[in-house]
Amino acid sequence: MAKVDEFYERAGQLAQTKGVTINIVSIEGDECNIDSLSKLSELTGGNVERVNPTTLTSNFSNILSVPTIATNVVTKVKLHKGLQFRNEVAANLSDDRSLLVRDLGNVNESSTFTFEYTLKAIAELVQMDDIDLTQLKSFPFQA
Repeated sequence: MAKVDEFYERAGQLAQTKGVTINIVSIEGDECNIDSLSKLSELTGGNVERVNPTTLTSNFSNILSVPTIATNVVTKVKLHKGLQFRNEVAANLSDDRSLLVRDLGNVNESSTFTFEYTLKAIAELVQMDDIDLTQLKSFPFQA
């Protein structure tokens, strides 16, 4: 990871722990490193806006009109042992991979949280002593 990326990662994490939302406003046609800068907004629940200089005032108004409704938000999802998460960072999963913990930071009315899950392989389910596949009608999960 480049030093610039490390800096923005640390700055974003600090802002997140303090409940600060960082919005990035980039002027169309400039040469800013939006890939590195966007990490700040991702970590803090902010937005990235590329704006035309002639509409800068209205874009700032739009950004400021979306209030933060919660800070330091952590979401947890617990799956049934017959299910497994897909496409998740291993660091966000418990040792048995049945609990997903994701730090969302600041959230507003347009914040979203998504995750994917799938059924474990049938061969794996058959080997589980405490699951009777003939009786199982659903796989619950908790959020």
